Amino acid sequence: MKTRQILLASAAVAGLSLVNAAAASANQWYVSVAGGANWLGDDSFSLATSGPTNTFNFFNDPSTGFVFTGAVGMGLGQYMNGLRGEVELAYRENNVRGTWFSTSTNGSGSGALDYQHSTFSVMANVWYDFQVAGLNPYIGGGIGWANSEADGTFSSTGSLPLDGSESGFAWQLGAGLSLDIQPGLKADLGYRYFQGPDVSIPGPYFPTNPIVGEVNEENHSVTVGLRVEM
Repeated sequence: MKTRQILLASAAVAGLSLVNAAAASANQWYVSVAGGANWLGDDSFSLATSGPTNTFNFFNDPSTGFVFTGAVGMGLGQYMNGLRGEVELAYRENNVRGTWFSTSTNGSGSGALDYQHSTFSVMANVWYDFQVAGLNPYIGGGIGWANSEADGTFSSTGSLPLDGSESGFAWQLGAGLSLDIQPGLKADLGYRYFQGPDVSIPGPYFPTNPIVGEVNEENHSVTVGLRVEM
């Protein structure tokens, strides 16, 4: 009888401990910052119109860029142990070079591309932390809003402006590993696949040449950061 009572009491204490841990996790606020490398997908196009012939050929080659993120989040252990949600701000930037060729009723030209592709995003993310073989990985994703811009020049015998922007829906998937540095402070290594609104780019002879091409907003990022629990 005493053994049963001891086991029941131990189970009750363990259960209360888990409930308290879940409650603490549910009320655990944190802030995080991260930075790293960003790779923007290559996205070329060749377009033409019927009737008066207009063409616009665009071949880009992005260089490795950077990303900075900051987030405020909270544990959601009341819904699922290990779950957390956050609001994240992020800025990505890549320099892009390439070539272009265009014909229109106003003439034709070709030359080099040189522009800056940047994206600012506001995301609502949900992450799930778990343990595997002593490691602390996480997976998740988010949805939100982003503004993407391309700002630079079409170069030939002179310089023509290259200017495009678009705002709209964005989403991302991600995974990573966290490492306890000290109580309340974690290091984070993360990967993100991010897609935002496509950027519309008018040709260098617009509006004489009415063709507008689109560059996809597809990014791969690897970041290193810190997470501070309040």
